[in-house]
Amino acid sequence: TTKKRKASSSSTGRTADLSAVLPWIPRAQLEALISSSVNDHSAITTEQVINAMPDHEKWRIDPSDGKKKKSYTPVKSGPERVNTGAFDAVDSTTMLNILMFLNCKEKYTCVMSVCKGWREFKATMPSLFLDLSDNSWTARGRSLKADQLLVLMDWVPNLAQVTALRISTQDKCNPATCKQIVKKLVAAKKKAKAPMITKLVLHGPKIYGSLIPELTKNEVGKNLTSLTFHDVKATQQTKLGGAIGDFFKSLPLLEELYMPQSLASELGNIHPKVLSPLKAARAGASTLLRVLDLGDRSSLFNKIGLEDLSTLGTSAPELEVLRLGSVQRPNARRAASLLLGDLSDLLMGDPAERILSSPMKSLPRLKEFSVGRLVDSYAYGGAPRYATTEDVNRLLNWFLAGMPAVESFSFTHGESFMSKKDEKKYSYPSLPGIAPYYGGEDLMWPHTLKHLSLESFSLEANTFTENTELPSLKTMTLKRCGGNVDTIISGLRRTHPMVEVTKIESRW
Repeated sequence: TTKKRKASSSSTGRTADLSAVLPWIPRAQLEALISSSVNDHSAITTEQVINAMPDHEKWRIDPSDGKKKKSYTPVKSGPERVNTGAFDAVDSTTMLNILMFLNCKEKYTCVMSVCKGWREFKATMPSLFLDLSDNSWTARGRSLKADQLLVLMDWVPNLAQVTALRISTQDKCNPATCKQIVKKLVAAKKKAKAPMITKLVLHGPKIYGSLIPELTKNEVGKNLTSLTFHDVKATQQTKLGGAIGDFFKSLPLLEELYMPQSLASELGNIHPKVLSPLKAARAGASTLLRVLDLGDRSSLFNKIGLEDLSTLGTSAPELEVLRLGSVQRPNARRAASLLLGDLSDLLMGDPAERILSSPMKSLPRLKEFSVGRLVDSYAYGGAPRYATTEDVNRLLNWFLAGMPAVESFSFTHGESFMSKKDEKKYSYPSLPGIAPYYGGEDLMWPHTLKHLSLESFSLEANTFTENTELPSLKTMTLKRCGGNVDTIISGLRRTHPMVEVTKIESRW
């Protein structure tokens, strides 16, 4: 019998080394091969082994000897979701919805690194890579470099359909690279006759003035609805001054503006340098801004005066979110120019009194408002100057009168610090309070208020338990608000049992 088998095998073909290929042969196919071999009294040949393997696994075997290839050219893709476990049963639409929850870097990793079958997603799901604006590529505090973004733009399956972009720079970024990014994007858009991006993020200290005219010249902003300046500085080196104002004049559809308050202050006042150019883009009509976020607290020496906020409702009546880093008392000359009052009269009086005596221009759609601080971070050569409880009450009433529908209100007085030398000479003043009735004026919280956050105050025990109606309030956060916070919380549990109150003592 042994001789017959040897003769039979030599006549039917070469024998295969099954140990190298067993992992890739389905069990049913393997059992069929063995049964056939026993019934026919013949050895299993290389051809039979290769034919028993699934088509998408045959690339692993060298057909000349039936062994696993020692070296091979990697396959760029494979059948979509085959042998991927539970993902095999997921249809493409559901799979796309799942992947859309990931950030850009995670999507790229899934497509390129999970399995060869998933590489097909790049072609079959091009909408995965339409938003290149997130900061998911950050590693150790550094974002995707501008030259790396150029490589990513070459890899993206359909650059012409990209809707959002982030241009990130670092300390050693070449400004010409940023301009090249804009040119590559514009060329792809024009070739496909596709609309321009709707979201742009400019990130880093090397966003130079030379990049902004490139954006303006190529009309990158004509469809922009969201613009973010992150960690961008206006210095003698970057030369951003007038360039940003000209760019704003090309943004007729802008709805969201995220900008460090330090940058807005370095450019000038927000009315002539930010809001006026945006109005010019709309032929003098009011802007479409829904979000104005100047709440970056990285630089606390650049403050916005009340005079800039008093007429904000005229330029941006659609505002729903307003975040400010810090607010200061008004400058007399600025207040006079905005209020169109007599300059000599105003200089002789208190400009803050003039502004606070007139209601803030209403922002009827505003839902979220926050102020990062009222006082300087540091006091040099003297004791810190804090607001009084009466000042705080008047300021709060002035703000709230212009926000009849606000739902989230965050307000921080702030605390100043002195050097060790000054601490020996001066003492820290007491923090102001917030009283329901103080100085002849009731503090009127809007009935729409749902979330209230206060920081760096010295609150009295009856602050929210007397003459206070908060029917819609859901959450309250009290951070460093004095020794009566526990009493306030107990009182709120009696008068507003549905409110969740958070107490924070830490400064950070």
